Amino acid sequence: MVQYFYMENKHLQEEKSWGVKTDDGTEIWDAPPVFTGEFVSWKDRLKLIFYPKKFVLYRAIAKDIQKKNIGDLRDPYRILDVGSGTGAAVIDLKKLFGRHVEVVGADVMRLQNDLARENVKKYGVHAEIVDYETVLPFIDNTFDAVYTSDVLGHVPDVDAWLHELHRVLVSGGLLAMFSESKLGKHAWIRKYLMKRGMNTDPHAEFHISLYSKDALKEKIDDAGFDISTMLSTVWFKFLLHPDEMYVALQSSKKFFILRTLNKWLYFLKKKTYPFSTAAAELYSLLELLTLGRFVESQGYVVLARKQSKQ
Repeated sequence: MVQYFYMENKHLQEEKSWGVKTDDGTEIWDAPPVFTGEFVSWKDRLKLIFYPKKFVLYRAIAKDIQKKNIGDLRDPYRILDVGSGTGAAVIDLKKLFGRHVEVVGADVMRLQNDLARENVKKYGVHAEIVDYETVLPFIDNTFDAVYTSDVLGHVPDVDAWLHELHRVLVSGGLLAMFSESKLGKHAWIRKYLMKRGMNTDPHAEFHISLYSKDALKEKIDDAGFDISTMLSTVWFKFLLHPDEMYVALQSSKKFFILRTLNKWLYFLKKKTYPFSTAAAELYSLLELLTLGRFVESQGYVVLARKQSKQ
């Protein structure tokens, strides 16, 4: 069992999160899990090619589990999902790896945690969801892997947060993370618009901690991790995801050519949905695996390990 250290019961402050905005202005990430059936078949696993970030992160965890050859159910491989939202990844990871893993989700928002607990029951998964503020409620060296996606950019104190992830990992434990970032040098269209006063990030008001690739790498290194992989995501966002720029561009009277192209690309993507979305995600995966380590766009898939004790 996962061991907890004592924490005083404090009322958690309502903090902004991400995904879908509610009436009171709070943003909630409410994506469904990839795996919804009782068992995960090889056809279900193929779905991950349409979820590029999860494909890489889940695969890294799978390899780590295989490497550690978990066989004793009394000492399962332990995974912590930090910023677990409404539980999608918690459900995926438990369904994907079964009884040989113990999965725990942690989030700063009580509302999301309540929804996650409901979803865990709904999908027939045994996993724990815990509340936390700034300190994760676990003793040191508890988890074999920490999974966290689309979270770092929303964290006020990134250094302290990364040190918490480091603290709860075992020596040599895996950090499987996707982090938002500042626009990289190859995000040409978005940088062009940004320099002229237009931020095309649809979640800009919630992204409070964005860093360049080098600055992000430095923070992860300083927290005590050795990075093995750092891949940038979606270089051709203007072509692949016109919906993400649609509101910003179409509400402007400037940038006539870009605005017109965006309008037509958005129309085509909607008209050919869901095939257009599937094609865009499949291309994104291929780009991630081939160009990802060379391109600096926006957002990085990071695989790292807690430095082993000497």
